[in-house]
Parts: sequence; structure tokens; C-alpha cells
Amino acid sequence: MATQLRPDFSSSSTENPNILTLDQALNLDVRESNRLYARHLNRHLLEIYAILGLDDLDVRASKGTVLHLADGRRILDFSTGMGAVGLGHNHPRIIAAERLCHDRAVLDIIKLAPHKLQAALAYNLAEILPDPLDTSFFATSGAEANEAAMKLAERVQTPKGKTKFLCMQGAFHGKTHGALSLTTATNVHTGFLLGVPKENILYIPYGDIEAMRSAIAQEGGPKGNSIIAAIIETIRGTACEVPPPGYLTQFADLCRANDIVSIFDEVKVGCGRTGRFCAFMHEDVVPDIVTLAKTLGGGKRAIGAMVTSQALFEKAYGNRNDCTLHSSTFSGIGETCAVAIETLNALYEDGLIDNARTMGGYLEARLEALRAKYPRTLLEVRGRGLFRAIRLNFGEDRVSKLVDVSGSSLFQTYQTVLIGALARQLFERHDVMVHFQPGARDMLHFMPPFVVTKAQIDQLIDGLDDILGRGIAESAVRFVAGNVKRIISSRVKS
Repeated sequence: MATQLRPDFSSSSTENPNILTLDQALNLDVRESNRLYARHLNRHLLEIYAILGLDDLDVRASKGTVLHLADGRRILDFSTGMGAVGLGHNHPRIIAAERLCHDRAVLDIIKLAPHKLQAALAYNLAEILPDPLDTSFFATSGAEANEAAMKLAERVQTPKGKTKFLCMQGAFHGKTHGALSLTTATNVHTGFLLGVPKENILYIPYGDIEAMRSAIAQEGGPKGNSIIAAIIETIRGTACEVPPPGYLTQFADLCRANDIVSIFDEVKVGCGRTGRFCAFMHEDVVPDIVTLAKTLGGGKRAIGAMVTSQALFEKAYGNRNDCTLHSSTFSGIGETCAVAIETLNALYEDGLIDNARTMGGYLEARLEALRAKYPRTLLEVRGRGLFRAIRLNFGEDRVSKLVDVSGSSLFQTYQTVLIGALARQLFERHDVMVHFQPGARDMLHFMPPFVVTKAQIDQLIDGLDDILGRGIAESAVRFVAGNVKRIISSRVKS
């Protein structure tokens, strides 16, 4: 397909630029699509997809847990956009909700009057979440929801002279300037001016309540401590780490006793993934602020939410002059709110949260059985509900004797090779897509939609069993051999 990539706008011609139609875009072949991706998006990210064997993933349709490829393969999606597709791809109730909005020509954006769908969604969240969480701000991502939480806390606390945030080591709260300051799961700070300077951040170990108690004590002074807010992922996303029983309750109690705003980040695990609407609801605890996103959009829409109490919101923005200090052009688009409303109804009416709990238990049991079968390789099963991960012992020393990646900038560690090899083998041999996180390269993550079945979980387990039975070394050799040209290229460049 011939595509003029740079139309000539230098003349006074009024002809339309040679842009692609929607039909042409939907029917691009993989080679042409990748050429455009490399030229106009991110060629280095495309290289990573190629290493994992996913650069030629030609998805013609997606439904539920299955990706339908152009070559006829059916891929089980146990990654679902890092958990964003909780209801599954193209859930019929979400499609119907969008169609209803189209048929009724629903208003999407208005800035000079209230929107009824925003009001309805905020009401629904207030009904689901425990008191006093009853007041919402809508954003377009989890990072933006966390930004809104941080700004609200600052408005309440900085007049008291408070200047610092407390967060967990190895946390991920987003990559926008403010949330970036609280993110340490991966090295994403380099080259950026942080929205909150490092001297204004306290980092403590996840799940260690005594470390938190000590940090608060060290920040004490004649007028109280200096901490604005403490933020925590209710399950640490990168490492799939569940906090000790009762920890979240102690966390919130410590905050309350020391005039610190407590923020629970439920972006990844909220909206049902753990078998409760929010992971913190496994305990008898309520934070000052909770943030949501991912599943809230029904797999079709970009939406995040910061939910707090009316009392706290009023302290931050409680007058006509201040009520618009934090806002967003695309906050609470009509059809997006409609999809979120339908998502919440589907979670309860279709028993999807219950299914997440049931299937999560089944997935855990099957993974634990694998751990018992391969105790030297599969060291630990982590997570809750349908957010699970396995921690692996790759035996890097043994594998390093079989494959040499020294001097290659492409594969910085053997763990990168081995976790990539495992993910690629699951995809190529067993038609299952999984993911891993840069900050935890010894863990393989599983986040299927809530509509997943036992048979689909069995397909994942059978694939893992086959690969672990063959041995990690074989996967590593195949993986490196499949990327030998890239290894040579990276050595030449370096």
C-alpha cells in the first residue's frame, strides 16, 4: 500500500491531505502498520514487541478473553492491558450502552452546566463505597486520579505548614509529573524535573507498619508532623504483593491519629479484581481518599476517579472561587460515564466480582499445584482474586553457560532473557498472552478478565507445565536464537 507520509502543504492548494480513511486504517497489513508505527510512534517500543514475538500480532477481533488473529489463531488474553479489561474485550453490555448513547445522541461534553451522567456515576460510586466516601472527581487515567488526590491533600494540609508525602518503596502511581515523584517501582525519574521534589518524599518499605510509625515520629515537631498524605497501593502492583493481614487498617489508623491524609490507590485492583469491589474492603477500613481506573472503563473507555468525603472535599475546594481549581477538559465525558455506569451494574448483576473471587481461587490452587511439582523453579505464588503472579528461580548461572548475552545492550540481565523467553513460549506454543513488569523480572503476571473460565485457566496451567517440564534453559536458548540478529545489532551499536 503506497502512503504519502508527508503531504506538501507549502502551496496554496486547498486539496485534502493524503490521509488514511478509517477503512484503510482498519485494513492495514501488519508490515505496513509496523512501518507507520516505527516512523510516527516509537520504533524502540516496536523492537521490544518484536523480541517478545508480538510485533506481528494481527488482531482482527477481540471478545471476552479471546483475541482472534488474522491467521485463525485464538489467543487467551491473561494480560488484558495490564488489568484494564476486567469485563473482557467488547463486553455485550458495554457495546449496548455505547449504542444506546449513539441512538439517543447523548451529550458528551458541556462545561457550562451539570451533566446528569456524571451525577449518576458519582452517586453509584458513593453507594458502592463505604461511608464517608461520597464525593468524586473524574479523570481520564489512574495517574490523573492520583494527581487529583495529591492536589486535594495539599490544599487541605499545606496551610498547616505540611510539606511532605509518604509513599512505599517499589510503588507505582503513574508517570505524570506529580505521580511520578511517588513512583519507584522502575527507574522512570531520569531526565525529569519531578513535580514533587525528592526532598519532599519519604520512602518506606511496603507492609512494614513499624517503619511507617518511625517515619512519622522522625517528622514530628512542635506543631505536629510534616506529612501531607500517605499513599499506598492496596496490592503492590509491580510485585503483586498483598500486605500483611490488618496492615491497611493500621495504616489508616496511623494516618488518622497523626493528621495525615490516607490515600488508597486501587487503580489496578479496584472494581472487583480481588473478589471485592476494592481490595481494601477485605479489611474493615476506610481511607480518606480512594483512586480508581482501569476496569471502571469497561475495557472501552479511559476513565479514572478520585473518591473522597464531602467534608474533605469542602476543606480543599469549598467555595465558589476555589471549586474549579482542579479540573480537566475531558473529565466525565457523557458516554464514558455511561459506560462506567453500565460497568458497575454488570459487575453486580452478572456476578462478575463473585466470579473473580471463585476463578481467582481456582487459579491460585492450580498455580500452587505447579509450585509443588516444580519447587526449585516456581518459588512462590502471589496475589489475590484474579491478580496473580509467580516468582521464579531461573538458575541464571546454569543458563549463562548455554547462551551468552554479554555485551548486548538489548538484554541487560539474564532475568530479562528468561522471563521474556517464558512469556514468548506461552504465546507461541500455547496461545496464551501474559506479561511481566520491568521492576520485577523474576515474576510472571496473570490478570485475566473476570469472565475467565476454568477451561481457560487450565490452558494457561497446561502451558506453564509444559514449559517448566521442558526446562527454563530450553526456552532461553530458543528465545536468544530467535533474537540473534537483534543481539548482534545491539552489540554493533553499543
